Amino acid sequence: MELKYILVGVGSAIAGGAVQYVVSTHLWPNRHKLYTWIYTFRDHRKFGDPCKTDLVLDRDGYSVGYSYKYKTALWASYILSEGSIGVDVERGDCFYADPDIPEKYRVEPDDFRNTGYDKGHLAPSASIDFSRASNQQTFAMSNIVLQQPKLNRQAWGSLERIIRDWTKTKGKLMVITGPIYAKRSELINDIPVPKSFYKIVYSFKHGCCIGFIFPNEPLRASQVWDHAMSVESIEKETDYTFFKKLGKAKKCKAELDIAWWKKDKA
Repeated sequence: MELKYILVGVGSAIAGGAVQYVVSTHLWPNRHKLYTWIYTFRDHRKFGDPCKTDLVLDRDGYSVGYSYKYKTALWASYILSEGSIGVDVERGDCFYADPDIPEKYRVEPDDFRNTGYDKGHLAPSASIDFSRASNQQTFAMSNIVLQQPKLNRQAWGSLERIIRDWTKTKGKLMVITGPIYAKRSELINDIPVPKSFYKIVYSFKHGCCIGFIFPNEPLRASQVWDHAMSVESIEKETDYTFFKKLGKAKKCKAELDIAWWKKDKA
């Protein structure tokens, strides 16, 4: 009888160890795959495209409207929530020419080399990482713009972090962002340099929105709020129409409540 109990105990220990091994090495590291697939079904163009473009590309975590003339997206839109930004898978850092863009209008990563500008993301890598595929898609050059390094790494990056924090206090968010060009833009490797960038944020839960325009110049993180404005003001600057399908809530475009957006709680 004692031998029987010993064998049962040994067998249980082996089985327990096997289960723990499977959980720790296979299930737990890949736990996000059990539910994050749902984020790929989001309609990132839910409220309509802000302007006409030559090509619209729908990715797992964002959509872009691409311009052949400017060789970049004129807008990128994406939906964020506390759940989708909380996965934080291992991120990629490999920029690549987008095979979905006709070769004539396609930008290569080397086209940005030694230009004095960063490869600036429109749909940000740090915000779209609920899967490795969704994160890697943010490195397609169709999602990249020539951006002043200090702006990219300070004010622009700071605003993106603020927006991620807003998912905890303002709920699910729609973000629309893109470059603004002068009538005669500087060309680098036949790619126009944006004069500025806009970013718009809408809270589904509260029906509130806010906008920002940053010049493509060195801007510190502390200067973010100096560039806040109403969405209506951005429409006048860009001649785009945002939130075409939003319905009555479109009235928020004329409002600007900076104090509310600055609050830690909704």
